[in-house]
Amino acid sequence: MSDDRRRFEDLTLAELIHQFVKAPARTWRLLNVILATPREESAARPMTIYAPALETAAVKWTKRLLAGRFTVSNAQLLLYVTAVVCALFGNSLLRGAVDSGQNRGDAAAIDSSFLWLGFFIWLLAEWVGHWARLKAWWGELDGLSRFRWLARLLPLLMGLASARLLADSMTAPAESALELVQTAIGWLGLGILFWLLIEFMHWWRRRRAPESSALADGIQPPTRPLRQRIGLGRIALFILAAIASVLVWINTTDNHIAPPIIVLWLVSAGLWALVFAPLDWHFLDWATARIDAARRVNWRRHSWAILAFALIMLLGMGFRLAELGAHPAEMVSDHVEKILDSQRVAEGETRIFFANNGGREPIQFYLMSLLASLPGLGFNHFTLNLLTVIEGLVTLPILVMVGVELMGERRRGFGIIVGLILAGLVAVSYWHTALSRLGLRIVLTPFFTGLLLIYLARAMRYNRRADYVKAALALGFSLYAYQAARMLPIAVVVGVAMAMMIRRISWRERLMHLVNLAVLIFVAFMVFLPLFHYSLEEPEHYWRRTSTRILGDDIAEEERLDVFSANVPVLMSNIRNALLMFHWKGDVIWVHGQPLEPAMDMYTGAFLILGLAAWAARMLRARDPVLWFAPVMIFIMLLPSALALGFPSENPSHTRTSGALLLVYLIAALPMAIIAWRLMRTFSRRGTALAVIFCAVVILLANQRNTHLYFDRYPETYIKSAHPYSEVGAVLRGFADSGGGYGNAFIIAYPWWWDHRAVGIESGEPFWPNSIASLDELPQFLDEAWQRTNPFKLNPSRDLLFFYSPADEAAPERLREWFPSGYEQRMESSRSGASYFLYRVPFLGKMGLEAFFNQR
Repeated sequence: MSDDRRRFEDLTLAELIHQFVKAPARTWRLLNVILATPREESAARPMTIYAPALETAAVKWTKRLLAGRFTVSNAQLLLYVTAVVCALFGNSLLRGAVDSGQNRGDAAAIDSSFLWLGFFIWLLAEWVGHWARLKAWWGELDGLSRFRWLARLLPLLMGLASARLLADSMTAPAESALELVQTAIGWLGLGILFWLLIEFMHWWRRRRAPESSALADGIQPPTRPLRQRIGLGRIALFILAAIASVLVWINTTDNHIAPPIIVLWLVSAGLWALVFAPLDWHFLDWATARIDAARRVNWRRHSWAILAFALIMLLGMGFRLAELGAHPAEMVSDHVEKILDSQRVAEGETRIFFANNGGREPIQFYLMSLLASLPGLGFNHFTLNLLTVIEGLVTLPILVMVGVELMGERRRGFGIIVGLILAGLVAVSYWHTALSRLGLRIVLTPFFTGLLLIYLARAMRYNRRADYVKAALALGFSLYAYQAARMLPIAVVVGVAMAMMIRRISWRERLMHLVNLAVLIFVAFMVFLPLFHYSLEEPEHYWRRTSTRILGDDIAEEERLDVFSANVPVLMSNIRNALLMFHWKGDVIWVHGQPLEPAMDMYTGAFLILGLAAWAARMLRARDPVLWFAPVMIFIMLLPSALALGFPSENPSHTRTSGALLLVYLIAALPMAIIAWRLMRTFSRRGTALAVIFCAVVILLANQRNTHLYFDRYPETYIKSAHPYSEVGAVLRGFADSGGGYGNAFIIAYPWWWDHRAVGIESGEPFWPNSIASLDELPQFLDEAWQRTNPFKLNPSRDLLFFYSPADEAAPERLREWFPSGYEQRMESSRSGASYFLYRVPFLGKMGLEAFFNQR
């Protein structure tokens, strides 16, 4: 007994846990021996026998914890796990309120106490883990630097006060919201002024201090003059690029760009990139270096990452391709517009900007025309959805690169883990999957945003010309994808400005940042040139969707500033709703997903809160402009939705905020990567297994919840709201194939009812034109259909077929009056339960049709 007691007391807490995991039966027997007492003594005083043993062990464990036997790394990991538990529990309570139908418009109803608890516990873990380093750093500072850091607390408090006022303005009444915003801006401006004053005073005191090296003053080694380093080849490239751009400009008038000009435009983009490439750059040297780098890669060493990425791609493909032909089940008018415009492109009508339906960027239509030309596809709803699924899947490897580039600057292995977790979370994401299967061009925004972030992050950190040029190409082409990308130029300028302010660099390096930024803007503008030409020719069409969403319809130019000022309370409310879209209330439009469903699932949303704490800690520890820029860019990319002042009911929008998707999931992936990294560092090989299990469990739980939402709940909502175009198209095709003909079938239009083009596409005839605007126009429409010379000519020797809405009470009476020989049939949709009516008229013949026209 005494030997067992001594063995028990000598174990540390970590050793006891390890011993229990390794040999649970043996450890349990040891505890039973120690704690066992005679039955008669136990009944009399059950705690008196084994309490001393427990007390002695607890005292020793406490002493060893204070002595450092229980390491800081273990304590930090324990706090991380506690934070995860709190965040998951808090988000489960929140989602329980969401699922129960609690009023989502009431911000006060959000119980986020456990989420905040998890947030602060994570911050505590960061403080515990880096306390020794912070203490050493503070000890190395001199008196002036310490005073500088303490003085910065004042503008920091002013900034917090400003943030608090802005938060209050988001829920304040309209009459006081504007005053709160003005006060907040005043406090923020005063804080910035104090901050600049502190920095100036610090610089003034140290201006005579000797620098540690000549390079710190921006003094570079002597180089040859620029004119001597620019060769004839670079000059020739400049002339060719200029000529190509001039030809592109001349040949892009009237919203038309011929296929040869498209090729010339792409060539000009490449030429401008070569013109502004680093002066010592040569293609052969670059290609040789890339080949050598690929050969040096130890693929066996990275086999685990390759296997993980392959599994993630399979998971993403399964989610995006499952039941693709069945869900989303029906088209809407946006799909119809895309299909018809893509078919026009295939027929040779190559536009720069598609002005119909509010105005749309062109990349998707050209890609659709190429994909639809493949055997077995064609211009239909399935091909449209398949294209966006492919674009969504292509985004996943870009996400891995984003994680590596943004988070792997110092530790490449950690960056790979972040990138894989980011790709895994997005692969099972309901938000990104809904965009990928939507059939619209929105899914291109995360793709181009990811490409831009990779090169912009490098440019901000290293100030290299090549990275700026690559970022310029990504930015220029992104403007042809989706309107939310119009915020990316603002993000680029803000990012470079933050790099100039945050990094400790010389004024010469700051000047080089400005020069490189000018190069980025110029190259991106050359890529944007055809679209810019159109925007000058048709500014109303190009800016229509943006201006109407911000200010509404029919707002005069001189009234726009007043309208915007008056809508500041709406703007603040929109910003609040956009920030809450990840946990509380998401997109309301049923086409984009389950109405009001938050953008993130319960698990990813919990890690987003923890990720904010982890990101904030990294921002404070490192003077990395990329870390400071990421939250700012998220806010910028939320603005396309938050600025919908004319249509606040459309905010938050999962489509217009798609540019923020990548960074939001990156922040959610960070705490998962930190825990995985800690497990690997603390428990060695077993830690690697634990890290893999932990990440896999979170991703699979998110996948389970999101697939249930998308394939079980969302289809019911979609079917109830969509029109049964596929079934009606089958009826139309059956009528035509049975001898009726497409020219003899007509839809009688009714407000907010069918889009006849969707019926035509589902029947196999995308340009079927027979929609009669009103009953009064029916005789005239039939007469015009009879005079046609195309395949949709009315044939008097065949039956007539009319589709009309059950809500249209006048249609059946008028049809029976005009065509008494016809008969009515009620049709029910097999999926949605929606009904519609058919009125079939036996063929009238030429004479009967003429008699009908003469009587009218």
